[in-house]
Amino acid sequence: MSRARLAVCALLTLAATARRASAQFNNASIGSTAEVVTVGMTITTLRNLNFGSVPKGVATTVLPTAAGAGEWQVDGNKNAFATITFTLPTILNNIQAAPGSTMPITFSATSAIWNRSTNNPAAGTVFNPNVGTTGRFGPPGTPTLYVWIGGTVNPAANVKPGIYQGTIIVTLIY
Repeated sequence: MSRARLAVCALLTLAATARRASAQFNNASIGSTAEVVTVGMTITTLRNLNFGSVPKGVATTVLPTAAGAGEWQVDGNKNAFATITFTLPTILNNIQAAPGSTMPITFSATSAIWNRSTNNPAAGTVFNPNVGTTGRFGPPGTPTLYVWIGGTVNPAANVKPGIYQGTIIVTLIY
């Protein structure tokens, strides 16, 4: 045999007897879950903001923890976070004997409170209704959020008597 053939046979023999490289692989798995929730929420007005009888020329404040505070109950998804914002009036209008008469209304940095699950403003979180905040619905069993608002009216000394009204709109988004 020629040397060249001998070299080729030796190479073929080596190639045939060489260990084949085996592929290695590993795998892992994860579970997947999805919880179906109610998309909507319901907002129920429980009480209007009521200043009661207000003397002329005397600023009157209703705290969000007081009996006259406005209150909403919002039912939604358990433990969901919601952005709470307000559209607030700057004046109340006389709707009785003196249409066109107005009275200023203001809201301070501590005029609103939210609480999850419990209809108790004293245990809630204070926030500025002019800015808004993020609240959280209650845990399973009570997926509810309560919101209260107070404010201050400041009637002029010469304000016309009568009933003054305005509209406060609360908006929740999650």
